[in-house]
Amino acid sequence: MNPISTLAVQAADRFLARRETHPTRLDAAIDQALVRTGSLPDRATAKAWAAAKLTAALPVAPLIGTAMFGSLPLDTAISRRRAQRLPGALRSADPAIVGRHLHLDPGGRYLISSDLHRCIPGARDWPRLQETDELYRVTLEHYAKEDWGLIEAGDVEDLWMAGGTAMGAAIDALRLLGAVLWPIDRRVSHATARVQLGRIVENHAATYRTIAERFAAPGRYWRLSGNHDDPLSRPEVAAAMRRRLPGFAVRDVISLGEPDRTPEAVITHGHLTDPWNGPRGAWRGRIVTSLATTIADLRGHELGITDGTARRAFLSGRAGNRLRSIRGPFSMDRDQFTLNETELHEAFADRFGEDAGPWLVLGHTHVPGDGPWDPGTGSRYRRYVNCGSGVGQRLVTAVEWDGTAEARRPRLVAIARQSDLDESGPIDAARPGPEGPAHRIALHGGRRETIGTLDGEPVVKVAFSAPPD
Repeated sequence: MNPISTLAVQAADRFLARRETHPTRLDAAIDQALVRTGSLPDRATAKAWAAAKLTAALPVAPLIGTAMFGSLPLDTAISRRRAQRLPGALRSADPAIVGRHLHLDPGGRYLISSDLHRCIPGARDWPRLQETDELYRVTLEHYAKEDWGLIEAGDVEDLWMAGGTAMGAAIDALRLLGAVLWPIDRRVSHATARVQLGRIVENHAATYRTIAERFAAPGRYWRLSGNHDDPLSRPEVAAAMRRRLPGFAVRDVISLGEPDRTPEAVITHGHLTDPWNGPRGAWRGRIVTSLATTIADLRGHELGITDGTARRAFLSGRAGNRLRSIRGPFSMDRDQFTLNETELHEAFADRFGEDAGPWLVLGHTHVPGDGPWDPGTGSRYRRYVNCGSGVGQRLVTAVEWDGTAEARRPRLVAIARQSDLDESGPIDAARPGPEGPAHRIALHGGRRETIGTLDGEPVVKVAFSAPPD
């Protein structure tokens, strides 16, 4: 299961090793500032900071809006070209298209998870709010016992969301200061990200201990970049994680296959061709995230997470199974999705044929999928699987790649408590529901396996797939 190394990968790893740093005085000062916020009332402080931030932003809102939307058509066009060129760049490993690219043995076994959004304690701690933190740890223990590798495919730590507590408000203020100073001095930004990362690791210590001991130490852990954890793409920040996870390095794309050949599967987070959240447009995503958390703190209601209704719909086979097809220069649909999955479908189909070429495994959208319906092309993208996320309410979805299987392909799995499965009814029972192509190929559960217990209750893994047609 060792990486199939290239000279470029080896050089990058040597560079990262030389950049190993230790906490600075600035890190210590920021950490002490966060400690002092412990004496402040969380709810009142977060609400006061949100009100102050919104008041300060209102006078410049027209300028921000003009900048965001005025440059968006250009960035949309650039993202579209990157999507079109991605399939052809997989063999040449063009860094302008695939970024930091790693090849792994397709004969290995890998659990691919995404969009875990581990955060500091408080209102933004989605894994605990959604009761998936312990569910995910049980999942990790199961796959570790079977010697699987672990690929966490982006948005693992959430370094964009802040507020929610007094500590979160302080981090938000320090990040704004770092952004102002960025053109002349980046140390505040780097140190704030390192300290925030440290607090996230402390908050989810059991999970990181499992990853470090069961996956990273034996060389079976790989990390992909996302948008919400993009500070880890900076060597000055990644060094803080390498002190906790041996060999930690961030890649943009992982190919299962040999260099200079078409891979069997391509794994990436999904933001690289998203003009709102990709490398060129991440500043837009940060502004939108900041606005969303500000509104959440003022209203006292968390935005962006699903409830038990969505879990029950998925587990009972009533959720749709479709891609997002977004047309126009602003790359956003009515549900605020910003990744045009149709563009990737068209690009891979043009290069390899409709039902040929590598499998594509993404996250980013939080919507699990397998061979989904594409309304943009009027056909199915059969060689596409989406991990979904680790922050459904009491539900974790992920993807397995079993290279020892006779027919190698990514398999979507869901992990839930037995009681939640029972509440949803028979998973693959025919039930009346919404009509349309996406619902006629809705995901249905198959083989079940008990993988552990939580609070004395069985934790069950269910394999999900779409019907052939």
